[in-house]
Amino acid sequence: MEKINKRKMLVIGVLFLLLGASTVIGVSASNTNGQNSVSIQRTTPAIQKDIVAQTSLVGNVKISPNAGNDYHPRMATTATGTIVIVYEEEADIFTKDMPVVYSPDNGQTWTQQFLFNSVDFQGSGLLQYPDIVYNAPNDLLFTVAIDPNADQYNNEMYLIPGDIATATAANGYAISGTSSSGYWDCAGTCTNNFFLSLTTEDYSGTLLQILGLGWFTSPDFAYPPGLGGYYYDGQSLLHMSPVSQLEMSHSTNRVFTVGEVIVGSDLYVAMKSGTADEALITSGEQQNGMDKYGDVEQMPAAFVGFGSDPDVSGSGSNVCVVYVRDGNVMCSRSSCGALYETGFSWQESTIETGASTPAVYMQGDNAICAYVKGGNLYAKLSSDDGATWGTAEKLNDVDGTVVDEKGSVCVDKLGVAFEDNRNGNIDIYFAAKKGAPSAELVIESISGGVGVSAVVKNTGDAAATSVAWTISSTGTIFVGKEKSGTIATLAPGASVTIKSGLMLGFGSITTTVTVGTASASKTFKLLLILVK
Repeated sequence: MEKINKRKMLVIGVLFLLLGASTVIGVSASNTNGQNSVSIQRTTPAIQKDIVAQTSLVGNVKISPNAGNDYHPRMATTATGTIVIVYEEEADIFTKDMPVVYSPDNGQTWTQQFLFNSVDFQGSGLLQYPDIVYNAPNDLLFTVAIDPNADQYNNEMYLIPGDIATATAANGYAISGTSSSGYWDCAGTCTNNFFLSLTTEDYSGTLLQILGLGWFTSPDFAYPPGLGGYYYDGQSLLHMSPVSQLEMSHSTNRVFTVGEVIVGSDLYVAMKSGTADEALITSGEQQNGMDKYGDVEQMPAAFVGFGSDPDVSGSGSNVCVVYVRDGNVMCSRSSCGALYETGFSWQESTIETGASTPAVYMQGDNAICAYVKGGNLYAKLSSDDGATWGTAEKLNDVDGTVVDEKGSVCVDKLGVAFEDNRNGNIDIYFAAKKGAPSAELVIESISGGVGVSAVVKNTGDAAATSVAWTISSTGTIFVGKEKSGTIATLAPGASVTIKSGLMLGFGSITTTVTVGTASASKTFKLLLILVK
């Protein structure tokens, strides 16, 4: 098998797009021919079109007004509780756009704010497999999609302000490899400050449907420090090709990728998982001649189980993977730390028999799984990280019309987006459904000064109580290597600053902050008592 050498960075063609929400159409373009890239900038108005909610269908609201078919809904929820959904809008078999719609009122009314089209990036007009994730530290929405028929710039990404209702612009970016072809699938996620776009593509004519992972920063879409930016999986650690049905997620500790892998006549679910610790990601540390923490080929891999159509969600130090095996919806769960080799120990449970098309969302110890059975949409809740599941609740209100195909269901914090053919065409609907309230702590920032300080926020919807924390540093430190404490209570949406106190020493130090199950690290210079 072909070996892809150190960093496996692609020489890229790049397009940059600025999509505005102004009422006046204006276009300005510039073309720069660098050694490895070309860029184009534009300003284009957004849609800002209200979608009439069908209030008679309580909990089921049609959010896609298109006369044709619509597919592959993906959903995120912002810090203010605004629900944002992207999906494929089919004009004809050769043309698909990506609408971006949002609801500020738990899914009862919807507005289409943006309509992305790959033609803006000199593509074919066929934009598929959209995904979206909300990045809380920077209050940004990150979307990804692919144009499989474009000659280049096949992987498209957009950054949208978290306050989408007042957004006046969205930055767009497109990328492709000089040796890449046959783009198949797409997914996205983020760490605190880095945005990840994952594709499956054919590389150099010999590696088929392999993973291609790009790392980017905001707002300039630059590669993070110390990273090559874009990497291919040369299959040296795990045979994960051909892979499809990509899904991504992140927790405070890790980023997760799952996919459906064909081996002979069998299908199995496999995972790649890397640390979310940005100090490690940008450390430049090498393994097997490759970037240890940034290269998708070097990310620790795990066999989850035989099955198909997986989804993944992580929270704190836990992760749930749901999938279909022998006609049943299964869940594999594991704890997962911030270490490079996290050491997954999968525990399996059956969510539902005779069902398919599962999707999962975790918050704290709670999880919700949505799935299709007999043409209907159901949801079950778990309060123990997916070990056991409660009673099924039917969510659709027109019997037998929910579409049962891979990728047709998505679940998030406030509800479920799904494909439904009750009107003859395939449309996207939303059903409101919340899991049990749960606290979820994130480390928003780590900073220096006289000692080290960290800001901790509760992004969940229940109070956190009696949470242990530790600030621990390594290096030449004479005083203040470690300090521990307890956060008595932290309300939903509230933040608190924890401090190491006085430190004395010199030279480079690495500080690790642990709060409950959340952990993050940062490297500083210690100059006697000043941390910089």
